[in-house]
Amino acid sequence: MRLMKSMIVSCLVLSSAYGHAETQVVEIEDIQAKQLWWSGGFQCANNYWYNNPPMMQGGWCSLNTGDYTYSGKKISMWRFNLSEIPEGAVISSLKVRLWGDNAYGQAGNLFKLGMKAGTGLFTIQDGEDLYGTGELFEQPGQMESMEYELATNDIIEAQGTTEWLVMGMSYGEYYGSMAYLEPTAILLVEYDLETCEGDFDGDNSVNIDDVLNIIGAFGSYAPEFDLDGDDQITIEDVLAILALYGPCP
Repeated sequence: MRLMKSMIVSCLVLSSAYGHAETQVVEIEDIQAKQLWWSGGFQCANNYWYNNPPMMQGGWCSLNTGDYTYSGKKISMWRFNLSEIPEGAVISSLKVRLWGDNAYGQAGNLFKLGMKAGTGLFTIQDGEDLYGTGELFEQPGQMESMEYELATNDIIEAQGTTEWLVMGMSYGEYYGSMAYLEPTAILLVEYDLETCEGDFDGDNSVNIDDVLNIIGAFGSYAPEFDLDGDDQITIEDVLAILALYGPCP
């Protein structure tokens, strides 16, 4: 009997060593939202940072003093910490969820979204790099949300280097066209993660958390935790998870 169980476990380990890829989606909310006004004069504005803006807007800014109108550039930016994406994950698609501002703008107003690898802080160079760049999108209705599909090259670059992504919102089809968004933005990142058998939580190792998943499902129909192909969690699955214990190969 003991020899038979040993043979079962050995076969399971052999067939499981190659692992499998799982597709997952993580939602990442922005860490910070800011507006940058620059390349203008007076208060409109030479490198002026507007913290916690009530709305996100991009294009141009102006200040009429009565004697003279000063004008400059304006861009709204979000930054995202990508540490929630597991190491080794292969990003396959990216979307961002945005909301129309509750007071300004109309559905259909156009804006551009550009992206770049960033750092833990916004920089004026971020604004310069992103101003007037990116894909053209339409504003959602007031307080309505919309998901916009984006290219993955910038987030893949950021994932492999700084682990920070900066997204900038600027003018639409021409310099003076504007849209208005709420300050909250959420990334929806879909990725494939190669895991080994028994690594149910995708942390690249078979550990006590995975063993507890097996024990918690013992005696039940639980194909998500099954290791021997019968969809039932039995002693063979317990023996298999113990044999697989440790870092993924």
